[in-house]
Amino acid sequence: MKTITFRGYRFSQLTLGTVQLGMPYGISNSQGMPGDREALDMLRMATEAGITTFDTARQYGASEALLGRFLAGHTGADLNMVSKFKIAPQDGGALERAWKSVEASVRASVESLRISKLPVCLLHKGEEPMDAVAGVLPVIISRLREQGLIDIGGVSVYEPADVAFCLSEPLIEAVQVPVNIFDQRLVVSGALQRLAQVQKLVFARSVFLQGLFFMDPGQIKGNLKPAIPFLKQLHAFAQDYPADIAGLAFAYVRDLPGIGSIVVGADTSTQLAENVQLLGAPEVPAPLRNEFIQVFTAVPDEILTPGRWKI
Repeated sequence: MKTITFRGYRFSQLTLGTVQLGMPYGISNSQGMPGDREALDMLRMATEAGITTFDTARQYGASEALLGRFLAGHTGADLNMVSKFKIAPQDGGALERAWKSVEASVRASVESLRISKLPVCLLHKGEEPMDAVAGVLPVIISRLREQGLIDIGGVSVYEPADVAFCLSEPLIEAVQVPVNIFDQRLVVSGALQRLAQVQKLVFARSVFLQGLFFMDPGQIKGNLKPAIPFLKQLHAFAQDYPADIAGLAFAYVRDLPGIGSIVVGADTSTQLAENVQLLGAPEVPAPLRNEFIQVFTAVPDEILTPGRWKI
């Protein structure tokens, strides 16, 4: 598997998202989370496939603890854990209160993962404006590094508007962004290209929009109903691509300039194997990419942001 080197770490082209291993997750997931034994087998399978990078967070249920048990028995190549912390909106203007909470959270992550420090640690940004936490975040990242708790600091952004701060702040070295066929905001604005120009480590998430791409349009409910015509159009576009919708969605993000690694989760070992195979999906032709921009820039923000779904 291809890797990129950043600050001495080798990050695999595919990052295994582990929220599904710690809690039930995903709009199209009807099976719930895998059992402990199956989850550990999936982690072993991932490393055997060349995956060196794993995405987790304090908020992902049992995910960090599971990864810690796996790492305790792992004897192969070095693996990179990417975890996250929260800053409560009311603490955004109170540095010491925010620091106390973040330090405790990151120390708990390190302890759960059974590692000495986090290679990558990101602010798990919420819906609050970036300005609400921008005043304390650089100091917090600096302190986490000084205390030897992390190496690379950054932000898992909630929406594209958050990227502007990440571009201008040198202590933000890694950025996790939502990007997919429906979500053209970072592509059209040029923000994705600018992240590459200033040499940020970019993780792409939400490639399948939490499984929405795989749903039958007739099953869509609640405030997701405006997605129905766009899903039908996506299915029509897939007719012109020599693979299925998963391959189309993955290849589209894989080949965007500046993407360092794609975060994709799995509910089963079979799904994990299928995700690894997506690395070889055929390239999306340029004319089809251009059609995506023309059609899907009209997708409403409520569809692009799973936190706003009401189903």
